[in-house]
Amino acid sequence: MAVSVFEKFSTMRRDLAEWLIERDQEIDLVLTALIAQEHVLLVGPPGTAKSMLADAVVRWMDGNRFQVLLTKFTTPEEVFGPISLAGLKSDHYRRITDGKLPTADVAFVDEIFKASSAILNTMLTILNERRFDNDGERIDCPLQLCVAASNEWPGSNGDGKELGALFDRFVLRKHVRPIATERGLTRLLWGPQNLEPKLSTAISPEEIGEASFKASSLTWGVKAQDAFESIIRESKSEGIVPGDRRMKKAVAIGRAYAWLNGHTEVETDDLEILAHVLWDDPAEQPGKLAKIVGKIANPEGMKINSLLMEAEQIISGTDLKDLSATATACKKLGEVHTQLKGLSGVKASMAAEHVAAEVKRIRLATVEAL
Repeated sequence: MAVSVFEKFSTMRRDLAEWLIERDQEIDLVLTALIAQEHVLLVGPPGTAKSMLADAVVRWMDGNRFQVLLTKFTTPEEVFGPISLAGLKSDHYRRITDGKLPTADVAFVDEIFKASSAILNTMLTILNERRFDNDGERIDCPLQLCVAASNEWPGSNGDGKELGALFDRFVLRKHVRPIATERGLTRLLWGPQNLEPKLSTAISPEEIGEASFKASSLTWGVKAQDAFESIIRESKSEGIVPGDRRMKKAVAIGRAYAWLNGHTEVETDDLEILAHVLWDDPAEQPGKLAKIVGKIANPEGMKINSLLMEAEQIISGTDLKDLSATATACKKLGEVHTQLKGLSGVKASMAAEHVAAEVKRIRLATVEAL
């Protein structure tokens, strides 16, 4: 029985979530970018699974792949292809692009902001227009997704102005943080040691094109439209003023994320992903925007996240050998559990189960410590 394109995306989403720890948002960003035919930038310290996620998506796609780690010594030949010697004999400065970025369906570019101006300027056209100028001939590039990674945001070394245009090409952008919860740390340290996920499916460029077409045909619900306009207004009042092009692309991102969620139209809670779209300055704007989007697009989801953060603070601050401390912790976690049980939806139910499991774990650990 044939597997639908939507089922393939849903299965990949589950496969990655089971393998990567506390990376659900990053997974959704990459898959949404692929559906929307946009690019995603992940910024964070080494060892936070940025390249592992990108590698998995690259392996999933049955198309031409290109990966590169950029440094200040990387040459244009490594990214765009070597110069044709036969072409030089005929007075043509033409690159052999096979296996390089101009012929890739999907690309992973690590340390993207470390490259020279010669590479970055050429990359701009490929990322934005899907075109590559080769000896006076502008050729079409099949690029459907570029995942870029960096250890730091542009501008941290005084290079923000030069890199501004490249930074803007990435519609989806996120700071990737180390594992934050006790449960996640336990999975990391004592879970399976396999560093590669078992992917249940593979997907072709044609199927990705089908997903893009279906997503682009979704309409925005009236409530979602009103919520989006409210987000724009409140963002501007906080000094976050997205450009016209970024706002227009946000509309397409909303459709892609709604399709990934299995919705037949863009719903209000689909707008959560716009917290990673509608900002420009990474210093303060992402945090401010996340609060605005959460309050308007999914206030219940924001409440769930707040309660989970409260639970993790209680868990991480509890000495399991102190009977009085564990009793207090279990009481506080019980109150959090009660609040989560009072909320509706699958996410609230899963969060309540997580807190209940943590209470059980703390009690068991306390008994063992006696």
